[in-house]
Amino acid sequence: MKITKLQVYILRAPDTARPHWVSHFTVPRASEILVRMQTDAGVEGIGLATSYTPIEAAIHAFRSGIGELIVGADPLAPEQLYQKLFALTWQRRSHEKGWSREAVVRISAAVDIAAWDILGKAAGLPLYRLFGGFRSEVPCYVTCAYYRDGKTPSELRDEIEMLKAQGHQGFKAKAGGLPLGEDLERLALVREIIGDDKDLMVDVNRGWDLATAIDGARLLEPLRPR
Repeated sequence: MKITKLQVYILRAPDTARPHWVSHFTVPRASEILVRMQTDAGVEGIGLATSYTPIEAAIHAFRSGIGELIVGADPLAPEQLYQKLFALTWQRRSHEKGWSREAVVRISAAVDIAAWDILGKAAGLPLYRLFGGFRSEVPCYVTCAYYRDGKTPSELRDEIEMLKAQGHQGFKAKAGGLPLGEDLERLALVREIIGDDKDLMVDVNRGWDLATAIDGARLLEPLRPR
């Protein structure tokens, strides 16, 4: 089996009037790189990668031939395919073509997923079976409680109640962007809403120094985070 064509679609999220943020930075608008990989056997694979940096770099890479490097390659060898593309992060060719490292990394990821999609379809098996099939279920969580300018406790309550109603069993709440006392109040509200039977996790995104982390871990104990 050989790759015959690589089609690329760029999906852009609309700008928001109230961007959300974490401890160190505002989360930028996301763009998605959607790759459709076609083969001479008629099997197609779809891959997706998110880019939080200007998507124009990835568009330039595709328009200047990065996809042509894998036409003719074997999609049933996804690791080999990935290594070929990822090697461009340090090779001279990327510099000559003006391909940024960020763009190459994102494109490598989308192509990798598309190749694995083809491998699973060719084998007639879902990928979890090809990977060993150890589990039939995987616990999941939802990331929540992002900061927004002017976000009130009432808005936070509405957010968590909505997510709880959707059936989520794990909640990873953002922290580290406000003084410790205010963050603890927000996290206590999340725990109050989700109850004692669901998992609470805390993500400070490197927002605490050592002393704050020690104090925070101690003060969080009553909330029983994982």
